Amino acid sequence: YPIMNEHQLAIGETTIGGRRELVGEAGIIDAPELYRLCLERAKTAREAIRVADELTARYGYNDWGECFTFADPKEVWQFEIYGPGKGKTGAVWAAERVPDGEIGCSANAGRIRTLDLSNKDSFMASANVLSQAEDMGFWPKAGGGPFDFTYAYNPESRTSLYCRRREWRVLSLLAPGLKLNPESENFPFSVRPEKKVTVRDLLAIFRDAYDGTDYD
Repeated sequence: YPIMNEHQLAIGETTIGGRRELVGEAGIIDAPELYRLCLERAKTAREAIRVADELTARYGYNDWGECFTFADPKEVWQFEIYGPGKGKTGAVWAAERVPDGEIGCSANAGRIRTLDLSNKDSFMASANVLSQAEDMGFWPKAGGGPFDFTYAYNPESRTSLYCRRREWRVLSLLAPGLKLNPESENFPFSVRPEKKVTVRDLLAIFRDAYDGTDYD
């Protein structure tokens, strides 16, 4: 999955699952096809997200939940997408920009939560992001409290130790001073590393097996 086009638009991918009833069979675009189409047509991360929105709205997304990490020389965005439900064509998605100077991670779990759609510099979402959750009974708009994207569309991913423990380890290695609790259900979307991160550092994180912790 990791690949870059001629404009230095790169993509990473993790499958994040989601509610079973979101997977729709009416669409014709799955996850590998969607990222290929985006990289063929887009030059920037923001443009890739717009392309994904236009294509899935028209032709439909038929896969499980996915997180695409779109990166260009200036910005990095995490884009999380789910299907529209049985018998429907379309998709529901949200995207959050990783702040400059910070590093995020995706470990097979939904990570986008509160959406501030008035902040167009940092958030984007499909037009149906609220209405689909309400229509499918995932979020009661009236008296239901603030909308939480992941807890509406993919709550089980936040109970998975398989996912959460890896998030904790990556973020803790980058910013140990935060003293993140490995038993927490949620962690910061991104952190500011306490020192400059090199390619060797990233390779060490990928090789890590919780060395020197209770989970070694």
